[in-house]
Amino acid sequence: MVPSRPRSNRCYYFSLLAFVAFALSFSCGVYTFENRYFLRFIPLTLKFANAANEGSWLLPSSQIAKPMGSLEIPKNDLTTEAGLRDALNFIQELSPTKNVNGMPNYDGITFNKWVDEVTNKPFFCTDATQLFILTAWQQGLAAREWHILPPQWPPGQGHSVAEFYNPVTRRWQLVDAQHAAIIRGPNNQITDMINVLESYRDSREDQIKVDYGPYREAILSGSRGPSVESYFFENGLLSTPVLQLRQATWFASVPRIFGLSGHFVIGYPIVVDGWTHDNRVWISKITAALAIIFLVISIAALWARVTSPKLN
Repeated sequence: MVPSRPRSNRCYYFSLLAFVAFALSFSCGVYTFENRYFLRFIPLTLKFANAANEGSWLLPSSQIAKPMGSLEIPKNDLTTEAGLRDALNFIQELSPTKNVNGMPNYDGITFNKWVDEVTNKPFFCTDATQLFILTAWQQGLAAREWHILPPQWPPGQGHSVAEFYNPVTRRWQLVDAQHAAIIRGPNNQITDMINVLESYRDSREDQIKVDYGPYREAILSGSRGPSVESYFFENGLLSTPVLQLRQATWFASVPRIFGLSGHFVIGYPIVVDGWTHDNRVWISKITAALAIIFLVISIAALWARVTSPKLN
């Protein structure tokens, strides 16, 4: 007969396993917490990206938010093409094109400071997007931001555009507020980003038209930097699109849901042709799962240690 392993040895091994598993769980948990921003991004392939347009309790298409201040903006009806054009023209005239006062400074940014910055200095693309989103919110319309980025999301690079949901057409409609541009698809209809991405993937860029309105000559001559066409097609930024549902906390607040600031999902990295997004989007989810798995192992090992039978 093979002698039974002494209880003290089993207790030692169970204790060691519990300690190692807990240490791994803790390490994974710390990493996940430090990268919780990336944890809340849910990747979608372009094939299933319409889920982000349709919206559901699991995958929302936008989030309700309350601006942290106010800015006097004409209430041009965005649901009409004339009103949309007037709103973009207003935003274009709000910010100077010449760099006479420097560029916006975000140090110690607040909503009121931001308003002062963007009305006296040439705005960045994100500023123009926020101005448009604010315009849509003031009319009770859902709005959201798209980032188109170089691979792996290098800080401070890329471009920002906006979409709003038009209840008349029952579609999301895409604009580039920095360039006073309405993005049109086939039949000259205002299109959404998903259609733009599909056209880019299928090399049908000629189906996408950029309507600059009265600013076409100025924009194409570089008054606001590279053109929309350059960002979209020449620079290939459409390969790494990210739908952002949340704005910065200084700009707008969202209601808390189950202790979280807003819905758990804050954005969707869209996979157009292979993974080009920040790897922390995936790694944070893997470490979150591992933290739970290792914690369960640790608890099970402790339970086995406690309940290990004594030898007679």
